[in-house]
Amino acid sequence: MDWMPTLIAAAGDNQIKEKLLKGYKAGDKTFKNHLDGYNFLPYLTGKEEKGPREEIFYFTDDGDLSSLRFRNWKIVFLEQRAQGTLRIWAEPFTPLRVPKIFNLRMDPYEVADITSNTYYDWLIDHAYMLVPAQAYVGKFLATFEEFPPRQKAASFSLDQVMEKLQESHNK
Repeated sequence: MDWMPTLIAAAGDNQIKEKLLKGYKAGDKTFKNHLDGYNFLPYLTGKEEKGPREEIFYFTDDGDLSSLRFRNWKIVFLEQRAQGTLRIWAEPFTPLRVPKIFNLRMDPYEVADITSNTYYDWLIDHAYMLVPAQAYVGKFLATFEEFPPRQKAASFSLDQVMEKLQESHNK
């Protein structure tokens, strides 16, 4: 997602994101899109000490937001409870009523909720991390108002496959 604005900036246009928001003409087509990526060229060329991205959104194959990572923190909204093997493709993600919070510097493998007797005490003490998480997610979701998703994510569920077959049959 960050490669496009970075490579286009390397080719000479560091305003592509802004141009696409307003409508950018290339050849005989006009593109009006929101580009989620950041231009990392100043960082990669040593002009800046830090890259522009602080947040990373994780999505499931079905297009659902499962986690958010920012700075040293990861907030998990949906959890894959199947442990490895092909079973992870068969089992659904589980929505969490309370998001899990991990400090990736202290727990890089995200196992404290399983291996620590005091994880949930720690979680409550760090619930304040949900405030900046809400800000990142809110800012991201606001882009969908003007630029909604263009297509639904693919699914492997039999119900949805059958629904697609029925739709094509009815046309």
